[in-house]
Amino acid sequence: MSELNRAPGGAKKQLSLSVENRTDVIRLAFLAAAILLGLLSVWKIAASFDFISLVATVAGGYPMVKESFEAIRKRKMTMELSMSIAVLATLLIGQFLTGLVITFFVLFAELIEHLAVKGGRTAIRELIDFMPHEAVVKKNGKEEETDIDGINPGETVIVKPGGRIPVDGIVVKGSSYVDESSITGESLPVEKFDGHLVYAGTINQSGVLDVTATSVGTNTAFGRIIEAIEEAEKSKAPIHRIADRLAAYLVYFALAGAALTYIYSHNIVSAISALVVAGACGVAAGTPLAILAGIGRSAKEGIVVKGGVHLEQLAEVDTVVLDKTGTLTLGTPEIVEVLSLDGVSEKEVVHLAATAEQHSEHPIACAILKESRKHDLQPASYSGIKNFPGKGIVCRSDGTEILVGNESLLKECSVEITTDVSDYIMQRREKGETTILVAARGHAVGAISVADVLRSDSMDSVANLKRLGLTVILLSGDSIRASQAVAKSLAVDEVYGQMLPEEKVQKIGELTSSGRRVAMVGDGINDAAAMVESNVGIAMGGGTDIAIESAGIVLTTDSLSKIVEAIMISRQCFKVIIFNFWGTILVDTAGIALAFFSIINPLVAALIHVGSETAFILNSARLFRKGR
Repeated sequence: MSELNRAPGGAKKQLSLSVENRTDVIRLAFLAAAILLGLLSVWKIAASFDFISLVATVAGGYPMVKESFEAIRKRKMTMELSMSIAVLATLLIGQFLTGLVITFFVLFAELIEHLAVKGGRTAIRELIDFMPHEAVVKKNGKEEETDIDGINPGETVIVKPGGRIPVDGIVVKGSSYVDESSITGESLPVEKFDGHLVYAGTINQSGVLDVTATSVGTNTAFGRIIEAIEEAEKSKAPIHRIADRLAAYLVYFALAGAALTYIYSHNIVSAISALVVAGACGVAAGTPLAILAGIGRSAKEGIVVKGGVHLEQLAEVDTVVLDKTGTLTLGTPEIVEVLSLDGVSEKEVVHLAATAEQHSEHPIACAILKESRKHDLQPASYSGIKNFPGKGIVCRSDGTEILVGNESLLKECSVEITTDVSDYIMQRREKGETTILVAARGHAVGAISVADVLRSDSMDSVANLKRLGLTVILLSGDSIRASQAVAKSLAVDEVYGQMLPEEKVQKIGELTSSGRRVAMVGDGINDAAAMVESNVGIAMGGGTDIAIESAGIVLTTDSLSKIVEAIMISRQCFKVIIFNFWGTILVDTAGIALAFFSIINPLVAALIHVGSETAFILNSARLFRKGR
């Protein structure tokens, strides 16, 4: 099982058997030929078999014997060591064909294990294929083809239709649609033109793009994903270490079973059967393979798991704590309703507000201008603009004074606010919205309600988390009223608003101290400390660098549905591991019992050993398949 302890190899996908695997195949073929010759010798069709069997067993069993000596040197009990003892015992009592068959089966199981692990790592490294090896760079007005490693930040890369973008950068010329599913999970192509960001590993579909590189190589979003996955492959989850210990205990169990069998029956063949039948590889090999599969599956779904420990912690989560702004919501204000008064149309209300706010950088002003563009409304020219901090703005346009702000501004400027308008403001406030009043010619002509709107998949994602039996808590730094409004629309179990970063940490600490297993989902600097305090932190793809660094799991997109997907993959992964645990113990116990009563011989024991081991390894390997 040495393959499982090796660090990942090169990044390029391996399509053929490795040198080691090819050698194993040759050994297997040699052993199979020797076994066939042995069977023929039993029927007196071939000559004496003992010497040929001995040579074949020694040559074919070399890898097993080598690992056994390594285990002795490290004072470790391994399955290879117990199998070597069993084979040696069969040879000493003259059962040469039995020793040969056991060696064949053990080597066959090793090969299946190596191929399964290699296939898992290959599945993860399929992501590498999204990166091109060469790119066209514009230098001194000329286009030059260069290796991707030779690109520097600030250089302009030419990406032709159908080509993969080699760097993170900004489009400076051209327009096209780009398939970003490998990075953001967005299923539909995204339009890109001057000023838009593009990411390495994404596919340019139609037009030619000139892209100025901002990040290259491992500094790109895609490079960081690959780096995190490579590190995750090397890490051991707690359950992996438990599996290693259990595998050693199962070997001691096999030795004890063999000793008791011999004491009871005085039959060395039955004792050898007991030693051969018990296998620990279903646990020792199946566990890291299942974790590797979980990390690989997650990566293909746009979920970067930074290590097996985080995958295990996620599987045990019973409470999901969600930040509001930027996590459940888009993080930017949007206009949700326009109220028109005094016979003025809704479009005119937006046009007046846009005229006053056209040069403001306030988030609410941006929302108003976005709404005006949606209706093709061009702000008019203005003069005499005055800002009233915390209240609003006043200007003149075409001889008309325009006021855009809150109730305090209108009252200060002697504009009457009717009871109906006051009631409307109160109703919107109860929903967590902010209302901006618009006045012209000394009268209130409308109101614009603005809110940080929910992501399109927030409602379904929260519902799905609850269907999984999880408690969902909203933890927000926003006002209590706004937090409660969002909580009500999503039907979360608990809500806490107006929380400072240190208060978020304190609340997470209270939850974990009470025995809850908590996943904290966020995107901002104020969420980072709470993520560290939780059992497992999950960062949204569009979050801040510090949030992403603090999290054990990072979503490459801002889709909340990925959280549900991650939890389901982690749970499936650990269901497979637990099944392998108990399945191995049951098979070993039953096999030793059969050997104890001399019901099976070493050949049948070897078949049971290899059959169960292969079944458990394949059970873990099936996690690589996409699906729920």
